[in-house]
Amino acid sequence: MYELLIPMNAKPPTGTPSLWAPLVKYIPDKAYHYVEGLLNQHTLFLKITKPKRSRAGLYFYDEKRRRHAIYINGNLDKYNFLITLIHEYAHLVARVKYGQKIKPHGPEWKSIFRELMKPLLHTDIFPPAIITHVRSHMANPATTHFRDRDLLQAIDSYLSESQPKPSVKSRPSR
Repeated sequence: MYELLIPMNAKPPTGTPSLWAPLVKYIPDKAYHYVEGLLNQHTLFLKITKPKRSRAGLYFYDEKRRRHAIYINGNLDKYNFLITLIHEYAHLVARVKYGQKIKPHGPEWKSIFRELMKPLLHTDIFPPAIITHVRSHMANPATTHFRDRDLLQAIDSYLSESQPKPSVKSRPSR
């Protein structure tokens, strides 16, 4: 089903697409260059996984391979995928900056997450129907934005309203 493996960030030869180019279909278009810039700052392994019920994303440091790893569910919409990716990337930055002794969703992580999200908090990235809720969530980010009912409802409402409605011509015939 979904299984996109994006290897460590070795720079591609000049004139070839970025190693992160497959992310284009998972995040809002205008967020791509910012995300690409972040991911190029560290050696990491990014895996877009099959859907999981237990979590949307995961960050860990792979001691054996001596690299950072981020896994993100491939069935997330572009807005949830972007928030989840930045959430997990904030764990990576927190580990690099503070070591492994800090709390996973403690004040250090929250501060980093807020800073990483700041450049994304405008209507070029998140539609007006969603941006207010994202900003509100970022005032005090929780362990997961999936517990923020207002934010999820705003994203779900926007997505359902922006989906094309079936027309008479596009309906299957009986």
